[in-house]
Amino acid sequence: MGGLLTAPVVVVADDLMWSTRITEAVRRAGGSAVPLSTAAELGVALEAYELGDVHTISGAVVDLAVRRLDGVAAIERIAGARLPVIAVAEHDDQLTRKRALRAGATRVFSYRKFFEEGTRLVEGWLTADAGPGSAGG
Repeated sequence: MGGLLTAPVVVVADDLMWSTRITEAVRRAGGSAVPLSTAAELGVALEAYELGDVHTISGAVVDLAVRRLDGVAAIERIAGARLPVIAVAEHDDQLTRKRALRAGATRVFSYRKFFEEGTRLVEGWLTADAGPGSAGG
């Protein structure tokens, strides 16, 4: 990726396995990740982003099966701060996937696809959302 990111990617997940997998995919794609698992943690991160003079977040990946907060509401908050966000969800949970897209997620990937291709998916997303002049993904 060659230094496209200037700030970490927030990983909203409270399942240890998926938090770890998503975090590692971000790292292998060349970014740094900050795992968050509660609405309070997300609130603090977004407040710091919105009030700070420097960008403290580059984007977010949300696990829609998160139990400690509403994943779709988290996407809405993140997208409302004008940050790019992608999500992972069960392949057969079409209602939640559609709600996530309406809330502002750029893409919603199935767990299987993310498990198999997570680094490539994150790298393509980060490259596409890096701003003007970046390569599309």
